[in-house]
Amino acid sequence: MNDKIKKCCPNCSQAYQLIALAPKGYGNIPLFLSCGHSMCETCISNIVKFEEPISCKICQQDMTVDTKNLPLILGDKAKFYKIFPINVFILGELAQRYIIQSKSKNQIEEEPCFIDLEWIDKTLQSDEGYCMECKSPTNRMCNECSIILCVPCFNKSHKNFIIFKSHMLQNIDMKFPSMCSTHKNKPIDYYCKTCQKSVCMDCSMVGGEKSCKTHNVVTIQDMNETFTNELKEITPKIDEMYRRFTKTAVDIGNNLLKLQNDSGPLDLTTMLNNVEQQYSRLMLQIQVHKADITDTIIHMKESEKNSLLSAKNCIGNGLKVSRKFLNDIKNISAMQKANLSVILEDAKKIMEIPWYLCKDEPDDHLKLTINEDICDKVQDYIQLEGTSSCAYKLYTLNDLQEKDIEIPTAPSAPVHPPIMVKDVRESAIKKVKEVAKPKALYKEAPSYHSRSGSSSLISSANNDDSDVSSESLKTNEESSYYPTLQEDSQELIYISHIVDPHNFFVQRACHQLPVDEILKEFRNAVSLPRPNAQHIVKGKIYLMHNQADNLWLRCRIENIDRKNPNKVKYLVFCIDFGGTEVLTIDKLRLIPPARAHSPAPFAIHCSLANCQPSNGTWTSNDAFLIQNIVDNKQAVIHIRRIRSSPYNDLMLEVDVTTFEYGVSLAHALVFHSRAFMPEKLPYPKMTGLTEKLKIFDNNNHFKPNADEEVYMTHVLSPDHFYVRMRQLQDVYENLCEKLDLCYNQHTQTGTIYLPEKNMYCVVNVEKYGVSAYGKWARARIIEMPGRGRVRVLLLDIGISLLVHWKSVRRIHKQFTVQKALATECHLAGVTPINKQWSPGSVLLLKKYMDRVLQLHIDEVRQHGSISVTLCDTVDDNTVCINELMIKHKYAVTFGIYTFNKNFGTDKLAGFNKQPEKSNSKQNKEKIEIQTRPKQIASNSESLKTKNENLGAIDKGPLRLEVTVLSYNSPSLFYVSLVQQKQAYQEFYEKIQKYYAENENSEPRENWEVGDRCCTLCTQSKTWRRATILELSNNEAMLFYSDFAFVETVPRNSLKELPQEFVTFGDGAIMCHLFGVVPAVGDQWPTLTKEYLEVSLEKYQRIYITKTGQFKGKSMPVELWVYHTTPGSALEPNISEWRCLNHKIIEKGLAIPDKSEKVPQTPENDCDNLSFLNLAGSVQDWLHLEPLPTKPLVLNPEPSSSPVEDVDSNIDSVLSGSKTELISDWLPPEPFQSKEFLGMPTYLNNDGVVYLHDIAQQDTLDLIKKALQVRFKKPDPKAKYAKWSVGEPCVALFYLDNQFYRGRVIQVNKETSTCLIHYVDYGNEEECSFENLRKSIALYQLPIQAHKCVLDRIKPIGKQWDRLTLDYIHKSVVEKECFVKVTGEPIDDITPIDLKFDKLWINDHLVDFEMAEYTDGSKPVVRMFVPNTNIISTNDVQEEYDSGPDYIVESSEISLTELSEVAEKLVYKDWNKMIEDDDAERDSLEEFLDFIAFPKNTETEFLCNVSQIKGPNKFELSIIFDDEKNAVYDAMFQKLQLNAADMCPLNGAFENKACAAIFPEDGEWYRAIILQYSKDKALVKVKYVDYGNEDVVSLADVREIDDTFIELPPATVSAKLHDVAINSKVDASVIVRELYELFLDGQFYAKIVDYDDDIAVVELKNDSHETVYKSLYDKNYFLRI
Repeated sequence: MNDKIKKCCPNCSQAYQLIALAPKGYGNIPLFLSCGHSMCETCISNIVKFEEPISCKICQQDMTVDTKNLPLILGDKAKFYKIFPINVFILGELAQRYIIQSKSKNQIEEEPCFIDLEWIDKTLQSDEGYCMECKSPTNRMCNECSIILCVPCFNKSHKNFIIFKSHMLQNIDMKFPSMCSTHKNKPIDYYCKTCQKSVCMDCSMVGGEKSCKTHNVVTIQDMNETFTNELKEITPKIDEMYRRFTKTAVDIGNNLLKLQNDSGPLDLTTMLNNVEQQYSRLMLQIQVHKADITDTIIHMKESEKNSLLSAKNCIGNGLKVSRKFLNDIKNISAMQKANLSVILEDAKKIMEIPWYLCKDEPDDHLKLTINEDICDKVQDYIQLEGTSSCAYKLYTLNDLQEKDIEIPTAPSAPVHPPIMVKDVRESAIKKVKEVAKPKALYKEAPSYHSRSGSSSLISSANNDDSDVSSESLKTNEESSYYPTLQEDSQELIYISHIVDPHNFFVQRACHQLPVDEILKEFRNAVSLPRPNAQHIVKGKIYLMHNQADNLWLRCRIENIDRKNPNKVKYLVFCIDFGGTEVLTIDKLRLIPPARAHSPAPFAIHCSLANCQPSNGTWTSNDAFLIQNIVDNKQAVIHIRRIRSSPYNDLMLEVDVTTFEYGVSLAHALVFHSRAFMPEKLPYPKMTGLTEKLKIFDNNNHFKPNADEEVYMTHVLSPDHFYVRMRQLQDVYENLCEKLDLCYNQHTQTGTIYLPEKNMYCVVNVEKYGVSAYGKWARARIIEMPGRGRVRVLLLDIGISLLVHWKSVRRIHKQFTVQKALATECHLAGVTPINKQWSPGSVLLLKKYMDRVLQLHIDEVRQHGSISVTLCDTVDDNTVCINELMIKHKYAVTFGIYTFNKNFGTDKLAGFNKQPEKSNSKQNKEKIEIQTRPKQIASNSESLKTKNENLGAIDKGPLRLEVTVLSYNSPSLFYVSLVQQKQAYQEFYEKIQKYYAENENSEPRENWEVGDRCCTLCTQSKTWRRATILELSNNEAMLFYSDFAFVETVPRNSLKELPQEFVTFGDGAIMCHLFGVVPAVGDQWPTLTKEYLEVSLEKYQRIYITKTGQFKGKSMPVELWVYHTTPGSALEPNISEWRCLNHKIIEKGLAIPDKSEKVPQTPENDCDNLSFLNLAGSVQDWLHLEPLPTKPLVLNPEPSSSPVEDVDSNIDSVLSGSKTELISDWLPPEPFQSKEFLGMPTYLNNDGVVYLHDIAQQDTLDLIKKALQVRFKKPDPKAKYAKWSVGEPCVALFYLDNQFYRGRVIQVNKETSTCLIHYVDYGNEEECSFENLRKSIALYQLPIQAHKCVLDRIKPIGKQWDRLTLDYIHKSVVEKECFVKVTGEPIDDITPIDLKFDKLWINDHLVDFEMAEYTDGSKPVVRMFVPNTNIISTNDVQEEYDSGPDYIVESSEISLTELSEVAEKLVYKDWNKMIEDDDAERDSLEEFLDFIAFPKNTETEFLCNVSQIKGPNKFELSIIFDDEKNAVYDAMFQKLQLNAADMCPLNGAFENKACAAIFPEDGEWYRAIILQYSKDKALVKVKYVDYGNEDVVSLADVREIDDTFIELPPATVSAKLHDVAINSKVDASVIVRELYELFLDGQFYAKIVDYDDDIAVVELKNDSHETVYKSLYDKNYFLRI
């Protein structure tokens, strides 16, 4: 036997080994099968253990073993070997090999295949030696001593000697041959040109056989120049040869490696295996003949190896000499004195070394011939044919040229051999047993499968190459103990596979270690036996190979596809990770029975609880969304229910929350409108979550009574604006730069899939128009409107934005260190008169946004707005903005503030002003800040201030300062308002003047008690108003109603009060303390009276707050004082508000009055100061001047001071106490119907049509008549009025001399005229001042004219030409037309289709080439053809005119074609033509009668709302039973298979049934056509089973077969029954309410009627109550 042949098992390819000679546990002897072929004992034992039939890999015959006594057979070797005899022939060969090897004394070690190139380079370094002192390698030597020394040894020892002190280190010199080989110790100084060799002086002078005495001899120096040139020429060639040597050395090594591993000549290896199997049957009878045959083959293999080894030695020698040569000639200039002839000779010898490797193969290849007829004739059984010699040879360059072989290109660099990896199995045998290390945890969670589950993406765990036998299997008891998963418990998991939210698999985090162990255990399962195809059945457990991760996983057979017997496919389920795959039998292996069910499957089947798809079915996008949310990280499940599923698996209904950020998957699906929650269940909080990042507000930067310089960043109202400290501007800019740098590089990371209210985040503000200093800004989520949008507050600016969730990112911790830079503030001490700030007040405040303001902090709250006083310094003049609000009558002051008085400038002396720098960055910042209003502007913020932002904030009780005029008890005292002191002072002066002039008027005689009068006060000697309390004969006791004291005066001094003095409110207000009563009885004790009296005298300033209802004429009040407690030496003073009502109760001087309660002021009660007038009116009591009627100027012209513009507005204020602020006319109400009769009244130059519904004509007539009655008299003051742009007015129209409502567009003061836009008709005309009226009459009626634009068309040029406008004007203006609304209003302009008589104006203008379609489509071409069978395009266009983009085009017929048609008609039979015409018409009608989906015949059904397309436009998704769902699913699957083979779309008609691809998932769905654009080849379709719409390519639409239209659509387009939309309510508000109502449940629908194929339905809940009943209560819906 030849020891070169390896005996291997054909099943596992492992070598046979004797048990006695092999290492422990590695015995593997050959056994016979029933067919006569061999297999190793290990394979046979494993297959028998798996209870599988044994299949021979040679002849494919099966051997079945009786499994009844299987344990006894495996335990008894004698019985086992009786069934499977030992192959003694192969066993003898193994023993023979061992005997021969053991007797051989000289074990020849295997020579390495590759030449060590690095070792050659290292050993041949000519410039490196070893230090003679420390023996370390070095390239330095002493220049004098010529000894090799390293630098440290040279400095420490050699240079210390005095005689060596002048020595220096230099590089080691190159060594060249310098002595003569003939005459020893004689230097070579000459060169013999005759002999062409170097000689010494003796060779050239002394005679002899080898003497060169008579030859041409020259000195070496004379020849070195010639040698140098030759060396320069040959050096590149030597370098090339060196690279060729390296390449050939690697090729030799690769071939040797293949032969060594038996992976070389595959045909020879196959022959050997075949011979082994054939001779296994013949055994010893043919041993001798077999040896001859195998020796011949082995000789052939050895000849190849020997030739390669010889070539290897030759190449190794070539490498050495070529490398040495290249190292020797590195410095040619230093070789001038050397003997270059010797070097040149060596170089020429190197060039003669063979280097090209080529295999000489004989023409007739070795073949194996087998004679199976007679086994006894051994000589003829196996024969070899062909030549057995095969070897490698090396060729030189000259050999290649002679044999005409193409010379390969030399490699560009030396080729190094590959790094050989040691065999782990060999190292494991030699390695000493080490201490077992703890195995690594399973760190990476498995990735998800695709929706189809066709491929496995399970992540690979930590791999290990150590082997684990099947005998070391252990049962994981923990993984099989599932009762630990209890309902209402939480578990940390990984999601391993997901199909949809109701079908996904998880692994428990505690099982990751056993999962890792079982993966390692079966990492080499490829060596396990394959199962027999006939024995594979459903439900059986095997090992499958996952190609994506190169892992062997446990799987269960789910289904078997035997359609193709040659390639049977198996559908398997991975029991440890979930998911299914389709495999062939080569990917399956038998699993040990002990591991089939132990440990129990790790994959747990789960379903999201309380989560249903919005559209009835889940899509792949839902699975992708969950994949993005979880991101292969840990999650937590909360188990709500545990139920069983097939194969005794568990099915858990769970809530899933990510562990890192706490994102609930169910809530995320609901937020993205992909699902809804049928029930409102409590969701427990997850433990172990890290605290969410927060950004604290900037209130702590502001200290009470401090002064700062700030910029206003955003203004909503005087009670709601934001400021930023001036010194924080650099911080803000740096923060913006860091945000951009961080988030621009990672735009997709950190996406927030489930935003939450009050969550801090980063927002991309670029697309929303906010671009102050960067694209990203810090923000806080303040509202969740739905539909994937969130409202955020920018913390560093103060702007509120409505953004899409994709623009929001998680904030990094580094950006939460800095507090919010924008601080919310409100003006201190001022409040609007009617609880609502006027637009003028906002405009006034916004004028200061571009200035550096001085801010005084009056009050700081821990959270919320800061109470401040704002001041602006212009030309060293300080202007208090708080005081301006009062001055311009936008607000009133209250509390301790005295803004109605002169504001002291000394209060501003302490402001912290930053020093100005001449060339600093601060100056540039100031320039930027001056223009900040242009930078910080949101496109979502309208110029008009929204009413909801103008509401006044609650600044605590409205405390008004008073003067106590008279005090009697807590139940009776009189006060006067300090705020009205100036007004009363002017009123008193007026009284004194009046009675001074009428002092001699006749006195009144008939006075009675209670009459109002005026008399000269005895004390003050002034005239005062009074009320008569008592009358005597000549005297009268009076109560002075403005001063609250009693006096007796002569009766004849009483004067009658004029009416103008009577209507002015009394200055003294009768009050009583609210909520307090005496402790005993009804009388107040003296102590209480005295305490309150002392308190009133103690404090200089007293304040009241009206609380409760009047008792007669006595007003209930709370008395307030501002108390200051002095602090100690190191503590500040503490100031606080004190209520004297509460104080006397705390002192025990009174008790609370439980009969009096604080009334809840209604939100709509804007007159919260009504208590100030006994008659009830704020204006009448306070005599506040009315607000100006001049409208708000939206775009004021810039001025030097913001106050100038406001003053100019107030100059035109009309006097009167009943004036209301009006900024503009009410906007027109939305159209009540989409189709109506209208009257166009005007057409402007932009093509905008002003029209009104015919039903509005009566309203227009009413307005016209009312204005004529109101303004029929001329107004002489009108020509002196001042007008501003945008101001509403009433103007005279010169053509009919009638008044109409209008708006000022342009003012010309020089001509005293204004350009007026008549809002109810749309026209614009110039009108003089004298024909304009300021009074805004009929304000309650909205504007009657609607602005509309002709849809689908545009002017041919850049704008409409005059000819086209005149034509449209003559065609439609002042004519009754049919109007069809085709879209939603955009910027208050509604797109319409206009029809006059039977002419559609939109298409008519295109036909007349006055306009063109916006989508570029062409108009219909209509031409005469003398043939009645040509279809009239008018009929077709009329039938399908409802679609704005549907054009049925007729073919353009040339004149030549017309003539040809005419010639054909000359000799035609007209009767025949008429019959043909009728037939063609019938066929055309049949063509136009395209297929459509059947209507849904069910009138009552269960549904959910899948789409909300408007306030009263929905798509209802019908919820079918399981049987009906199966029918639809089968139809859907059939459609996927057949849709690609359907015909292309043949004609695009509205509502035509078709099959279309949905772009997001690429699958086919049933649809109908809505619109079609021929030029763009785009079709707008509606997917009838889902209700959504999309635009797809024409190539993605197919004609649908009749079999797919049998089922009605699964959605129904519907509108609500008995519902009319309230036009006064914004449509978006209604839609938002509808989302909250409908997108969260299932409803019962009942179809009441149909409106143009739209079902009119009633929607009710489970209690049979109308779902939208609440919208009636909120007045959003009106009943018809």
